[in-house]
Formats: sequence, C-alpha cells, structure tokens
Amino acid sequence: MPKNWKKEVARDTLALGSIPFYFLVVVRAVIGKYAVFVYQVLIAIIVLFILSKLIKNSNLHIARGLVLFVFTSLFYNDLFYTSFVALVFLIMLVASAYLKEEKAKIAKGVLLGIITSLISYYLAMLF
Repeated sequence: MPKNWKKEVARDTLALGSIPFYFLVVVRAVIGKYAVFVYQVLIAIIVLFILSKLIKNSNLHIARGLVLFVFTSLFYNDLFYTSFVALVFLIMLVASAYLKEEKAKIAKGVLLGIITSLISYYLAMLF
C-alpha cells in the first residue's frame, strides 16, 4: 500500500471526471452506435468548455463527472445503476473535499455540471 493510500484513492476517484475518461465513454458509445447519447455528451463537453470560460475557478472534474452521471443514468434507465453512479459521484465530492479543494470551486463544478446537462439534453433533441 502506498504511504498515503487515501489521497491516492481520492485522486483516482476524481479521475472519473477526467477528459481521457470522458472520451473513453464517448468512444464506447460511438462504437455501440448510440447517437442520442453521443450527441448529448459531445454537446455537453462543448457547452462545458464555453461555460467554464464564463464561470471561472470551478472544479471541472466534478462538472464532467456530473454530466456523465446524468447522461449515463438516462441512457441505462436502471435504478441500480443510477444509485451506484450517484454514490460514486458523492464519493467524488468527498474526495474533492479530502484533497482540500475549495468548497466554492466544488460548488461551481456542481453548478456547471447541472447547467451543462440541462442545456445539452435539450440541444441534443434538435439532432
């Protein structure tokens, strides 16, 4: 075990909101030919990029994690999966706090994730 395993687990948990992980999810959806889901998450990453320029100093790992939580939950439409991913997202929030991320930055990340998910959900309906 690493010396500070809690810190390492916290960082690994936050990696679920990383750009590489985000695009792993996108590419998997492209392979499966799930057009609506692909549109939702691609639109979301563009919207998130734009909004992050307007709402500065936010935790983008949390924002991307929330977007993936919302759209994968809608995609699978399964209570067990949604409960699991909600728990994982809560652990992401705890991990951010454990890593001493400013609470305002975490809150802005959640806000960005919510706004991005709403905008992307409705924009994807146009395709």
